[in-house]
Parts: sequence; structure tokens; C-alpha cells
Amino acid sequence: MMMLVSACTFLEPSYKGGEKFKFDKLEGKSVKFTVGAKILNPNKYTIKIKPSDLDVYIEDDYMGVIHLDKTIKLKKKQELFIDAPFTGTLNDGALFKLLKFVTKGKLQLTLKGKVKAGVFIFSKKFDVNETTTIDGSNLRLR
Repeated sequence: MMMLVSACTFLEPSYKGGEKFKFDKLEGKSVKFTVGAKILNPNKYTIKIKPSDLDVYIEDDYMGVIHLDKTIKLKKKQELFIDAPFTGTLNDGALFKLLKFVTKGKLQLTLKGKVKAGVFIFSKKFDVNETTTIDGSNLRLR
């Protein structure tokens, strides 16, 4: 029973920085890319971050929605660098804004929404409202 109770109250993983971006493909309003970041799982068990959607803002301009394409495993009591594949659906006019942002230096990137995480058969939704600074050159399609 104790395991059941502790599984329902697992701690939220935390973002520790070190992000990298790699844009893979642009098709119409859909963008495929990979994001890497250091994530700490403070729990005594592995947590799975399930496919979820987040709203994306650059410099407070709404850009669209990103979707985590696969489940990510965070090993227990570890800080890991995780590469995660995403698909973004751009808002009307977002592509033109991206082109403008590419030439700028530092940009403010904000992610908002809910992420679903699970342990065994239990799951919980976490609110995400993270802001970080990125280099505009990371927005270039390669």
C-alpha cells in the first residue's frame, strides 16, 4: 500500500538547462525537430514522460503548438541529457516571424501547457510554464 501511495505523489522532474535545438524538416505548417536538455528526476523510480502538447511563444509572440512524439524515460535519481523528437504546428504567420527571429541574437522562448508523466500504472499531469533564452541562429533550418 505504501508503494501505491508514494507512486501517486511522485515529484515533478525539473529542467536543468543545457538545451540544444536541431530542426529536421519543414512541410507546410508542420516542423519536425529535436530538443535536447538536462532533466533531473528526483524520484526513487523511473518516470515516463508521455506524448503531450505545449503552446510555444517566442518573444511573447504565439508561434503554435509542439507535440512530444514519443515517450521519454527519466531514470531514477539522475540528471540526464535527453534528446526528444517534436512536431510543431505553426500558427498563421509564424513562419514569417521565425524568419525575422533567425537574425536576432538572444530570444525568449516560453512553453506553456500540461505534460503527462507516469509511474507504473499511475499518471499525473504537470503544469509547464518555462521560459528560457535561446540564440536566434538555432531557429535556422539546416
